[in-house]
Amino acid sequence: MKKIIFFVMIGFNICQAQFVDKEYTQFGLWNDPVVTFKEGSPQFGIDITKVMLWGWASLSLSHAALTPGYTDIVGSGGLNFHLLKFEPVRYYAGPRMGFLFRDGRGFPLVGGVIGFDWRLSRWNAKTKFHIGPRLYLDYREDQKNDFYGDSDAYEPGLITNNPLLQENGAIVLSWSW
Repeated sequence: MKKIIFFVMIGFNICQAQFVDKEYTQFGLWNDPVVTFKEGSPQFGIDITKVMLWGWASLSLSHAALTPGYTDIVGSGGLNFHLLKFEPVRYYAGPRMGFLFRDGRGFPLVGGVIGFDWRLSRWNAKTKFHIGPRLYLDYREDQKNDFYGDSDAYEPGLITNNPLLQENGAIVLSWSW
């Protein structure tokens, strides 16, 4: 009986999430280290995010120097929260939607994002610095055979082996005010 009570208490505390208690604007710079090292070409981006009490909204611009290279403009938003009332870490998740420009043509992009920010500076500092990982899963029309030939050339990802779904990640360094 003591074990059951113990696990119920642990489960209750883990599930006890709270929304963010302050609104702020965050500017971020990010890099996808997997693409950078695997392909030998950098993929980097910038974004501006408005963090609200219950959610967030972001506009992002990124560029990948692949062959052929691409640039995308993506809007995203969703919920953000703290787990176990631990305020230095903000978790977030939500949908993404935008356009990707490759080889002089535009393509739609839709997907989802999850991630977290770890606040590096003191809680009472005027400007706060954050670092954290971000993971994407996007449906991208540019992945069709127009650019990459036969779909047998695709390497399967960790989550899916659908050639139109692209898995990406990023390390984000940001500051807020």
